[in-house]
Amino acid sequence: MSYTFSMRSIASIVVTGILLGIGLIALHQPLAHVAYDAGLPRIAGMLNTEDAELFSDLGELYFSHDHYNIALAKRFYEQSVSIDPVRQHNHYQLGRIYFLEGNYARALSEIDVEERFNPSFGKTHYMKGLILGYMGNYRESAAAFGKFIESDPINWAGYNDLSWVYFSAGDFVSAKQTAEIGLGYAAGNPWLLNSLGVAELGLNDKARAHTAFQQALASLETMGPSDWGRAYPGNDPRIYDEGFRSMKESLETNLAKTR
Repeated sequence: MSYTFSMRSIASIVVTGILLGIGLIALHQPLAHVAYDAGLPRIAGMLNTEDAELFSDLGELYFSHDHYNIALAKRFYEQSVSIDPVRQHNHYQLGRIYFLEGNYARALSEIDVEERFNPSFGKTHYMKGLILGYMGNYRESAAAFGKFIESDPINWAGYNDLSWVYFSAGDFVSAKQTAEIGLGYAAGNPWLLNSLGVAELGLNDKARAHTAFQQALASLETMGPSDWGRAYPGNDPRIYDEGFRSMKESLETNLAKTR
């Protein structure tokens, strides 16, 4: 059997194919949202081509406890930024991811961008303080944590990390005072009690350090790995057990130094 195609029929097939292709492309976006709402985020990510908000939502999903996948989170945030470079919180989240990856220079760059486009978002100051502290720039780190505390004065994490910066810089008096202020808002917090203890050790007051570490360990005994994870958002849930165990071992080591 042989088939003969006229030019008109060939053209009709080509046009039909083009129209079908255009139709499928037009359906990409609504199908992407249907997939996301149906709990199929990876398919939603493949179908999405132009919705910056959906890419941000996908990034947030994969940066969360239940679906943690930092590589996918980064990819989706970067895709969101490529569509909408000034969308709020995307650069902040990328800064957190690059920090976790140990790329401090890139992390700081992303935080600077977020700060420029979203100056009222106080958490950028916290991340900037953390990044600069890890880079050894303690003066600017302390200034950034100071701005974070101004924006959220009852958040214990700002005081804890500012105390860490002062301690790292050798200013044990400021480290102690900052931890004490934080404990005024979060009494019994084991992280702040540990910061107070190491500051007291730096000041060679082993008795006070001993008390602080004992209190920190007693407080930690009432907690579990999930509590450790909440204190370090953005980390892989698979390391919560290890992180909690390491914190307890560190406190026990510090306590031994006071005897």
